[in-house]
Amino acid sequence: MKSKVKENLLDIIFCGGGCIIYSVAIAVFAEDNGIAHGGVTGIAMLINYLLPAIPTGVASFLLNVPLFIVAFMKIGGKFIFRSFFVSAFLSFSIDAFSFLPSYTGDRMVSAIFCGVLSGTALSLILMRNLTSGGTDILAKLIRLKNSHFSMGRLILISDFFVIVLAGIVYRNFESVMFSLIMLFVTSYIIDKILFGLTDSRTLMIITSSWQRISLAIMSEIGRGVSIINISGAYSGEQKKMLMCAVRKNEVNKIARLIPSFDKNAFTVILPSTEIIGRGFERNE
Repeated sequence: MKSKVKENLLDIIFCGGGCIIYSVAIAVFAEDNGIAHGGVTGIAMLINYLLPAIPTGVASFLLNVPLFIVAFMKIGGKFIFRSFFVSAFLSFSIDAFSFLPSYTGDRMVSAIFCGVLSGTALSLILMRNLTSGGTDILAKLIRLKNSHFSMGRLILISDFFVIVLAGIVYRNFESVMFSLIMLFVTSYIIDKILFGLTDSRTLMIITSSWQRISLAIMSEIGRGVSIINISGAYSGEQKKMLMCAVRKNEVNKIARLIPSFDKNAFTVILPSTEIIGRGFERNE
């Protein structure tokens, strides 16, 4: 029971905070600078621009309602129900914070700060496995019959469409440019918050000198090494592959170390979104 209360409280804190931060981003950096958000919020901003009597939050809510009704009928579940309340509170917050003074300086600064705040806000909501509605829900509905479509790609396409539409409505190409910059910064911040703030790499090394190289990595770099048995598809030859997770600044040290033991070693360096464990982010 206590655990459930705690989870509900965290939902309220994270999602409520996210909605407020997102609303501040729109009020201070977006609306009066011609910077359009993607998705339903962006369309709502355009409606408000063309019809000032309709507040952005109200327009956003009205656009989201039919999406949630269809989603509840097709998908159902706790996720849709709870996300609807997040969307409703976000719509309320957008109008509630519209009184804040707008930043009227450099539009590039507006785009960057709007992206940072929007990315942070959406990350807080996504951390609770919820959504603010809009294109997230639309993408889920499309994937019901087209499961091969990527969620990220569907959202990106819809956001890009709205931003191009904003450029037409605002009659300003710069609005498209700054909106795309804002979208890029938002995406970057979400990735960094949700998937790790540090850059890590995974090395896969196929070598005949696996014993000496693994010992050198452990002693000189201080990283653990896993040894994996592999075989060549063409030759059928049995080999050893070393797998090692390191920080980005340690890659060059290992890359210089390997040839001193085996000049014919085959090394693959892969970006790692996040590594959890001893010596890395969460457990350091």
